[in-house]
Amino acid sequence: ETVCRSIQEWKVRGIEPVRVSVNFSKLHLRNENLANQILGIMRKYKVDSKYIEVELTEVSDYEDCQAMKAFVDVMRENGISVSIDDFGTGYSTLNVLKNFNVNVIKLDKSLLDNIGNKDSFDEVVVKNVVNLAKEMNKDVIAEGVETEIQAKFLSDINCNSVQGFLFDMPLKQEEFEERLSGTLPY
Repeated sequence: ETVCRSIQEWKVRGIEPVRVSVNFSKLHLRNENLANQILGIMRKYKVDSKYIEVELTEVSDYEDCQAMKAFVDVMRENGISVSIDDFGTGYSTLNVLKNFNVNVIKLDKSLLDNIGNKDSFDEVVVKNVVNLAKEMNKDVIAEGVETEIQAKFLSDINCNSVQGFLFDMPLKQEEFEERLSGTLPY
């Protein structure tokens, strides 16, 4: 609700919104009305689906997967982008990639920690996950990029969306709004 309220306020103030991710856990998915509640809040604030991304943490048990799949399907049917956060940390990684109609895979920081280390297979894993996801028409965002070595590796394997302390620190809402409005430089 806070995100939708903020997006509505930005539009009123003449600030062009960007898509904002809202995190939900498997505990949220136990609420069978979650999808309808999200859609209702979006209608209440007149927020277009292009401005919302629902970000889900990976799940590992069957019951959670069923609830997650149903939720993802409703979100996608309503034009809402869905991403999987912490990709690569759970037991169901390939099943999630294969069976869920998500738009975005967010690679967990732990997959990047050993980039540049000759004794690690992390580069092989990351490169192949990026390629696999792209072949499945999913966007990939590498989380937790902290070094130039990580950034260069990701660029070299065509993972063009990254986030992490190398680029910026988390912002307070006021600072984010100043950037959106152009009053604070990037």
